[in-house]
Amino acid sequence: MNDLVLLAALLRAPAYGYALKKTAGLIFGSRALHSNLVYPSLKKFMQNGWVEQTKVQGDRGQERKQYRITAAGKKYLFEHLGNLEDLEADEGGAFLFRVAFFDVLPNQKREAILAARRSFLTSRAGQLLELRERTPPRSFGAVALERVRSVVADELRWIQQLERKLETYKGDSKCNRKRDAPG
Repeated sequence: MNDLVLLAALLRAPAYGYALKKTAGLIFGSRALHSNLVYPSLKKFMQNGWVEQTKVQGDRGQERKQYRITAAGKKYLFEHLGNLEDLEADEGGAFLFRVAFFDVLPNQKREAILAARRSFLTSRAGQLLELRERTPPRSFGAVALERVRSVVADELRWIQQLERKLETYKGDSKCNRKRDAPG
């Protein structure tokens, strides 16, 4: 997931490592990613041809390293964005990240991502129902459990809305042009 987020952060424009750390942290809903995550990934990206590095003159005369995603990097990113494996379907962040890129994914990939998340949430809702039956009704545990059940139910409703929205996009040529742009 870190690789996808870092590559996605380079889609709009080249960026310095520090800016990538901050952007990736924002995407993850946290502070800046640690340098020990970002710079080894950037090195790997350059070795794989997914990112190019250039040296740019800084404001105070120093040289700064700037990173730009390549066509190969975009290809890798969009191929992997279209997959939400069962092991990742339980991660809300991984799911939302992919939904954010639905404009550039083909309908088949979008539908598969929604189906994987729906399957996970449906299973979780069943497990939560079983747990509720074993929880004392007026306990704080029951209150917390009801909150989790509510979040799962809300997301399942949202997935239904997304599925309906995808149905309207299927024949939309403007959406198809956007989707085909990265390839």
